[in-house]
Amino acid sequence: MTQIALWFACLLALFAGGNYYRKPNTQLTQITGVAALVVHTVALVQLLAFQDGFNFLTIGLLIALIGNLVLWVSNRDKDLSLLLAIAFPAAAIVMAANALSPDSLILLHSPSLGTSLHILIASVAYSLFTAACGVGILLAIQEYQLKHHNLRQLLRVPSLQVLERLMFEFIWAAFILLTITIGTGFYFIEDMFAQHLVHKTFFTLASWLVFAGLLLGHHMLGWRGKLAVKITIGGFVLLMLGYFGSKIVLEFLIGAV
Repeated sequence: MTQIALWFACLLALFAGGNYYRKPNTQLTQITGVAALVVHTVALVQLLAFQDGFNFLTIGLLIALIGNLVLWVSNRDKDLSLLLAIAFPAAAIVMAANALSPDSLILLHSPSLGTSLHILIASVAYSLFTAACGVGILLAIQEYQLKHHNLRQLLRVPSLQVLERLMFEFIWAAFILLTITIGTGFYFIEDMFAQHLVHKTFFTLASWLVFAGLLLGHHMLGWRGKLAVKITIGGFVLLMLGYFGSKIVLEFLIGAV
């Protein structure tokens, strides 16, 4: 039943992504978007109940769900249909990976409410950073097209000012949650070396410093545009390396030896 839910959610997410690309303003597109989010949620709940815990792929599924939900809500008063056209198929890839994942992946159990909240807060932070990165890429492309007077190739997105404001709103919210995540992580980690969390902690702290510098530079020095986008992408890459990169190395490369 869990596999069926995952594959059905995968197909529905692909269908929703196609609709957001071709017909972003139709009622059918909005309905398929909501349906994709609902089935995604059902599949995640069933998967967690079946596994009795998280592994890095199920956390990826949670991050994808929250990210798509954030973009779907933001799309209600801003045209972010191009991002949704990418985000839903990306979530479909994560769903397929979960459906095909081996049972040998290490589970991260969350026996306490505190640990569960830590995982949830971290997932929301990662989702918001992902959304900020996506908005930033659209901002950079649109700015490039305007600078080179390629008006016929302008993307179907809000104005540069709206995109930039939305990007920094996502970054501020994500940065606050990342700060809470780091604090709760140090509180719940009993033995960092035994749990193989040194690399994750290093990259997460490095990412926190990058985003702290970006927000400070934006507030005090007026950093914006391409510079802000580059720093955002750099911080996002560090954050993803810290979690997914270290997990892949530990579970697939080292674990396979």
